[in-house]
Amino acid sequence: MDSAAHRVPNELCVSETPIRRVLIIGSCLTAGYAIAVPNLSPGTLADHILVNNFATLPAAPPAPFADYDFQVIQLPIRSILPDHAMFRTPPEIKAWEQVFEDCCNRMTQMLDTCLQWSREQGLLTFVYNFMTPQQSAMGRTFPRYDLRNPIHFIERLNQRLAEAISDVPNVHLFDIDSIAATIGRRYVQDDVIAITNHGATVGDDEFLNHDQARLELPERPTRVFDQRGWEFLQTIWAELRALYRTCRQADQVKLVLIDLDDTLWRGVLAETDQTNIEGWPLGFAEALMFLKRRGMILGIVSKNSQERVEELWRRHIGDRIRLSDFAVKRINWSPKPDNISEILADVNLLPKSVLFIDDNPVERDAVKQAFPDMRVIGSNPYLWRRILLWSPETQVVEITDESARRSDMIEAQVQRETARRTLSREEFLGTLGVKVALEKVASADHGAYARTFELLNKTNQFNTTGRRWSSAEAFSYFEDGGAFYALSVSDRHTDYGIVGVLCAKGARIDQFVLSCRVIGLDVELAAVSLLLAQMPSQDLTAAAIETEANLLSRDIWTRCGFEVAEDGFRRAAGPPPPIPPHITTPETVDA
Repeated sequence: MDSAAHRVPNELCVSETPIRRVLIIGSCLTAGYAIAVPNLSPGTLADHILVNNFATLPAAPPAPFADYDFQVIQLPIRSILPDHAMFRTPPEIKAWEQVFEDCCNRMTQMLDTCLQWSREQGLLTFVYNFMTPQQSAMGRTFPRYDLRNPIHFIERLNQRLAEAISDVPNVHLFDIDSIAATIGRRYVQDDVIAITNHGATVGDDEFLNHDQARLELPERPTRVFDQRGWEFLQTIWAELRALYRTCRQADQVKLVLIDLDDTLWRGVLAETDQTNIEGWPLGFAEALMFLKRRGMILGIVSKNSQERVEELWRRHIGDRIRLSDFAVKRINWSPKPDNISEILADVNLLPKSVLFIDDNPVERDAVKQAFPDMRVIGSNPYLWRRILLWSPETQVVEITDESARRSDMIEAQVQRETARRTLSREEFLGTLGVKVALEKVASADHGAYARTFELLNKTNQFNTTGRRWSSAEAFSYFEDGGAFYALSVSDRHTDYGIVGVLCAKGARIDQFVLSCRVIGLDVELAAVSLLLAQMPSQDLTAAAIETEANLLSRDIWTRCGFEVAEDGFRRAAGPPPPIPPHITTPETVDA
């Protein structure tokens, strides 16, 4: 397994996410990255802009902004941490504290210049941090976490850099320092030869261009120091692709279903009344809990006696991971495909959004035959933790309040679906106490922007056009007078938070997406009614494009009084449709 595959597992990747063109802003070090990109990714173009010594950006990049899928920014550390600081600063800690603050000021100024197009155009941006030295130039016995230790100095710079970009929309840290550590700093970094603040990779340029006239020709650096430069570039590109896939939410996993015996623990617990959970089982359990914190739904599908599992769980598993951490559970002797079919109906998810993990190849094959689009793994437990935590398909751009509460919401949804089966539809809806609110989001600075952007790029079943948005497209939409309208929903079971988005500009609704968690509550009718009340009193149009997955949304416009037209759907001027009687709506917030 090479470093790129090690850091970026591909077991959950289903569809390709082509990258057309990237913009690289940085020192001469990154000029080599730009040259390498077409070889790393055939068909991808890369442009490089040199920004040494606080250079300003040109009026525009080499290609139109819309041609770039993302940009990467590498701040030259030598411009931020100048030579004289490393050579001439006295040993007193106060002197180094002042040097550090001066470096942070220079870094902030340079970062502000380099982020110009991100702020103006909404261009998705990844900012490199700095590679920390291999060893302390102050010596092995010098305190490790002292600002005068160059390793800690650069670590602190990285922390400040992360803080500086944390509030800038569509800008994310690119941890090149951890990539160097994965490969091995000795195989990558040039601080065995060059000054601390050079921050580059070992090469033969100095040997070839400057040192050929020496009395005794030295051995070239790449023969003395074993280098893995191409592996470094491959891993950098794999990480960039992974970040891009996460930002686009490509092939995202929303639900992880697991078996129990020889999966969450070793052995058959109900038969042996003993198990060993040290090693990979604990690592697997911890990974599941990290996924839950990211907002992923966890579920159990196990052929077992639920009473026996509940009896033995606390004694052998403890509180590190609890049965209650799993929002959906089917612990019985029914066929697993049947249990999974019930779960999918309860949580309103498509098989392609689910990952199933089971140690038994017969069970895996049965599930795969029943649900060809479902991702299924389980043969090697030593791979599971890495796949779960490091795959771009299990990661999210931002953990929103709604994401963090998703497991509780799904449990409430299951309770709601159980109640639905015992009452008529009217009785059921009348018992819920559904409340909806609509909030206008007209800039990326709005607090609800991250969640609306997430929903637009992850929702499949109720999505009137199937469109996926880039950050730049969202920025442009806002600039042209468009807005995202965030739909919040709550009922007596739970507060679902923001679960829907309508995109509208002028007299046109360009898209409507709604989370499957609230399908069947008629909140989509209330959302359209609230939106139409804010739109111009004239004929309105709504876009609609059929996709393989969006059957749920295809009748929304006719249900709200629109008629089929050449450009989608059209509704004559008039009052908005009535809000369903079981739904209450506080005054719409316009922010």
